[in-house]
Amino acid sequence: MVLLVLATPVVFLLKQATEDELRSRLTDQATGISTALADALSSGSTIDPTSLAELVLVGDHVEIRARDGAVIVAYGESLSDSFHGVAAGPSGTRIDVSTSSNDLHRRIARQLLLLGVLAAGGVLLAAVLASIFGARVSRPLEQLAASAARLGAGDFSAALPPPSGIREIDDIRSTLSASASRLDQTLSSERSFTGDATHQLRTGLTGIALQLELLAMHDDPAVRADALHALEQTGRLTATLDELLDLARGGRGSQRTAVDLREIAEQHRGDWVQRYQLTRRALGFRGVSSVVSATPGFVGQIIDIVLDNALRHGTGDVHITVAERQLQVSDQGTIDAVAADGFFQGSDDPAAPHGRGLALARRLAQADGGRLELSSLSPATFTLTFPAAHPTND
Repeated sequence: MVLLVLATPVVFLLKQATEDELRSRLTDQATGISTALADALSSGSTIDPTSLAELVLVGDHVEIRARDGAVIVAYGESLSDSFHGVAAGPSGTRIDVSTSSNDLHRRIARQLLLLGVLAAGGVLLAAVLASIFGARVSRPLEQLAASAARLGAGDFSAALPPPSGIREIDDIRSTLSASASRLDQTLSSERSFTGDATHQLRTGLTGIALQLELLAMHDDPAVRADALHALEQTGRLTATLDELLDLARGGRGSQRTAVDLREIAEQHRGDWVQRYQLTRRALGFRGVSSVVSATPGFVGQIIDIVLDNALRHGTGDVHITVAERQLQVSDQGTIDAVAADGFFQGSDDPAAPHGRGLALARRLAQADGGRLELSSLSPATFTLTFPAAHPTND
């Protein structure tokens, strides 16, 4: 870009300097001729044209004119495209020496060629220097990018590249190192808390399960049925805690298996029927067997969250529909655009229209290879989709 900007004035100045140099040479020749023939020009003697041969260069043309413009003597081939140099002689005479413009063009071409060679050398040198200094800058940035990618993937043991000696890059390195340390400490604390909380919850559930087992031996059949149902829920909750703990430790649905959406939906519908009846709302169900690849605890947790959301925020009766690889939960309410945007963006704000629950359900579905979508605003319908289970060979 610098060469392009400077090219026009440089070429103009080069052309001007070459013309001045050539004009000066021709003028010097004309002055030399005037000096050599001063006596003859002053006396008006006849001048032999061949006497000019030693005073001009080969290829040049010279004319000596009188005061009235008449040609006194001429030597050399007349040129149609020529460049002139003029000098005054004795008695009002004028000496005009000219040469072909091709000479001027050749001089300019040689100068431009030299300038082009120098420019090409400058560009080559700039490219080499840019490559050296660019590599010096880009290499540590590429190393930082690779380290940042590993940190983003959760590998906090990734070593950062050594200091580069470039202050701005080293500042980024120091900031990234400090951020990685804080994240590592935060995640370690959260995982430790999650493990402790899960252990305490599991201990409490074990105690509850023991009490329910005693109630399951009660003489009253209704008490036994309720106790067995609660014991089944306790077992599912314990399994869900294990799966959620695995997810919190970096797993992504590692306990996936072939599960029947219809069977799981029927089980969890049974857990919610009484709560819906207390609000005088029906919880309907219809569907066919649909075997998908998923983690049973995650599927159940998602269904519970969506049913709880429909109970809290929806209106009218709620229907569960199981079709091919999909489970839909719909009510008779309407979700406005603001709430829909919050769901699509995965808002974790507890004050949002649907709280944290749906955001958690979306993450659970994604971690398990599925997706939870708001498929209809009116009536409000959530659709849970999982990949089909791969057939196994016996």
